[in-house]
Amino acid sequence: MEYIIEIGAILFASSLAMVLHELPKSVVYVLTGRHCQAEDRYRIFKLHQYVDPVGWILFLICHAGCSRPYPYRLKEKDTNVAIGLTGFLSLGVMLMAGYAFYHLVLPHIPIALGLNPRGEVMVFLVQTSWYFVYAVFVLLIVNLFPMISSDIFLLIIAISPSKLIPLMKNDTLIKGLLIICIVLGVISSLAVQGMSSLEQFLGFA
Repeated sequence: MEYIIEIGAILFASSLAMVLHELPKSVVYVLTGRHCQAEDRYRIFKLHQYVDPVGWILFLICHAGCSRPYPYRLKEKDTNVAIGLTGFLSLGVMLMAGYAFYHLVLPHIPIALGLNPRGEVMVFLVQTSWYFVYAVFVLLIVNLFPMISSDIFLLIIAISPSKLIPLMKNDTLIKGLLIICIVLGVISSLAVQGMSSLEQFLGFA
């Protein structure tokens, strides 16, 4: 049963992190993009599209994965900057909110809701909240790889448009390097180290 709970926590937490990372970027795209179409205003709220099946499986097997960005039309410098910054900002907000919930709210839930501290519901909540913070850290690291539509990619092509073609030509290579880092556990190790460092900085360690 514990194994099933852990699997459920990983899948739910990673899915939530993917959606909360990509949805704000899509909203900003619709609000600032001059080339978005009318149906984009409704299509961006189909939340399942942000959950990358391959990224989901990688989260489950390798403890690191990626989300699926909305198919932006990357034609405007200001829009690219807005989307890229929103992506990193959303990850920062999720980290702070995740840590606040895990350390400040979660310990009081058993008393507030009358739950068994060692019961299955609390085990699921604890694991989900931890994996959520972990998944956000993973997405932060992954978005530092300049793949097409990653947060750093959008900022790079906005600042230096001449980098667009070279990055697009090397996109497969960059994605391959990312997959290797995920499979070898490099991304997961960096995420755990990042969580530990941030916990010490925030005084939660």
